[in-house]
Amino acid sequence: MDSPSSPAAGSAKALVKGLALVEHVADSDRPLRLIELVEASGLPRPTALRLLDVLCRAEVLRLDDTGAYGLGPRVAAWGQSFLDRLNLRSQAADLMEELVGISGETCFLGVLDGSQVLYVAAVNSPKPVRPAARPGSRNPLHCTGIGKVLLSGLSDDEVAALLVAPLERRTSNTMTDVPTVVRHVQAVRVRGFATDEIENEEGVRCVAAPIRDHTGAVVAGLSVSAPAYRFSPDDVQRLAPDVVRVTTELSRRLGAAPRPDDLTAGVHTPGPERSMR
Repeated sequence: MDSPSSPAAGSAKALVKGLALVEHVADSDRPLRLIELVEASGLPRPTALRLLDVLCRAEVLRLDDTGAYGLGPRVAAWGQSFLDRLNLRSQAADLMEELVGISGETCFLGVLDGSQVLYVAAVNSPKPVRPAARPGSRNPLHCTGIGKVLLSGLSDDEVAALLVAPLERRTSNTMTDVPTVVRHVQAVRVRGFATDEIENEEGVRCVAAPIRDHTGAVVAGLSVSAPAYRFSPDDVQRLAPDVVRVTTELSRRLGAAPRPDDLTAGVHTPGPERSMR
């Protein structure tokens, strides 16, 4: 093991300090001058200057004509490489299993496909009676939990344009009026999750939350669905924070920055007492 004074330990400390400088530059909406980086990092000026020189030579940062530091082309290359390797389903797999473990019910992952939800992954409930959707199947946007959170990532005008009247009535609870659905989606944006109160399939209730990519755009939705007789409205409300927590983690894996309206503050992984199984 390296001693605290060894070259390896010193290099590790320098790396941490250098990454902190990069983080300050990345978090800023403009290039930062040396004095600003010294103040933000708390590093001595000579140390900051030495690290910035190394970072610029590595093209992680670059110094512009005004003497300010911005992100360099190496960061763009790394970012694109990261994005090229992302796989939504593989990133979601363990989190979907976690939600099934918490709820005992089926978890679905879906994306926008034209004017429908396309289910791209599912982890089934261990119980014999469960919802019928499967990967590769589709459902309407206006009456499904995932559909509503996908719509919540669009503007009101985009939502209205995507929902062509007359909307299909799937159950007696289905909202079939476009302005009503638009208002409902507005509420979903504020709340951070959506519910399907037996609107798409008779006897099935669900709760869903959005998944965002590195740009902050909603790219998918994740839901927990179950027969209504064992998934009450109260169960939905109890499970909603866990669904939001999981989708927030999946969004983080896709490069999304934390959002101030995330509902995960103070939400912890539930213990056995919160399990719905």
